[in-house]
Amino acid sequence: MLLKADKPVHRRAISLTPLIDVVFILLLFFMLSSTFIQWRQIDVSAPTEASSDTKTQRILTLKSDQGLFSFDGLQYDSQNEAAVKALVLEDVEAVYVIKVEPGLRTQSMIVLVDALKQAGANNVSLAGVI
Repeated sequence: MLLKADKPVHRRAISLTPLIDVVFILLLFFMLSSTFIQWRQIDVSAPTEASSDTKTQRILTLKSDQGLFSFDGLQYDSQNEAAVKALVLEDVEAVYVIKVEPGLRTQSMIVLVDALKQAGANNVSLAGVI
């Protein structure tokens, strides 16, 4: 009598390489999609049509992404803390209205707002687009 002896079936081991690849891809995704910077809040008042108080408005025109702005024909740099502080100390209670030239980045405007606030300006506002 002839017996058919089949080769024994060997189970293939599960390869962990694809699993490790997926874990590293997920790790990279979550590391690159999260941010580690600390967000700060900046208070900006919206300009109103009728104002009950008679505070003077000082209009600052932001000229470039490097932080250059002009006031009364003079040019200032928002990175120069002493110059910004001297400008604010002339009238601390004034409303500092920032007019941004077209095409500039929002970050340059935020840097100027932050510099004015750190120099002691109590009221900072943004000029509306007409």
